[in-house]
Amino acid sequence: MSDAPRGLWPVAPSEAVGEALADPGLSADLFSAVVALTVSIAEDPWLKGSTPLEGDDDWREILIPGGRGIAEYRINQDTHNVALTRIVPFRPKPQSLLESSAPSLHCTGC
Repeated sequence: MSDAPRGLWPVAPSEAVGEALADPGLSADLFSAVVALTVSIAEDPWLKGSTPLEGDDDWREILIPGGRGIAEYRINQDTHNVALTRIVPFRPKPQSLLESSAPSLHCTGC
């Protein structure tokens, strides 16, 4: 943690993050995980598990809880706020017909 003043750090999403969160294909679980992460960032932008990008301690990357994706954000210590710059959701791979949980057509008692 830095020597930043105590208190919450306002977190503003970039336009790209806003568009990603507005995507109707985004699951409610992922949306909720990003909201929870945003609250955690507001409480302490130097979150345990976050890593600096390109050697800049104020530009950080962290996994979205549950391994649902990656979030990037920039801390502005001068204005005491954070810009959530990007989220990259990990979308589950679609199941093939062979992997689906549909009942087998194979006759086991024949």
